[in-house]
Amino acid sequence: MARKRNYSVTVWLDEKELIRLKDKVSKTYFCRSDYIRKCSLGKDIKIIPGIRDLIIEFKRLGSSLDKITRSVNSGTLTVVGDNLESIKEDLKTLWGKLAVVMKKI
Repeated sequence: MARKRNYSVTVWLDEKELIRLKDKVSKTYFCRSDYIRKCSLGKDIKIIPGIRDLIIEFKRLGSSLDKITRSVNSGTLTVVGDNLESIKEDLKTLWGKLAVVMKKI
């Protein structure tokens, strides 16, 4: 697959600048390249406390659902009630956390 972006840009930083950059990137859900790209192109970067952890939890839950779906489709899992009940409770908890984070915006 061809790269979407074909040009590389090198930036030299001192230790303090690198630490500051890493700290800022860690507060977002962006990778370093995305963060630098957005900053350099004048895009707004909004930092929402707690959103990164929620994204990780939603991805984990999505992965669990994907595993259950694959197992059911392949015939290796026939009883999904307990698994789905657990995921339902996890989703309920995550939606509550998301509501709290959204109120901060």
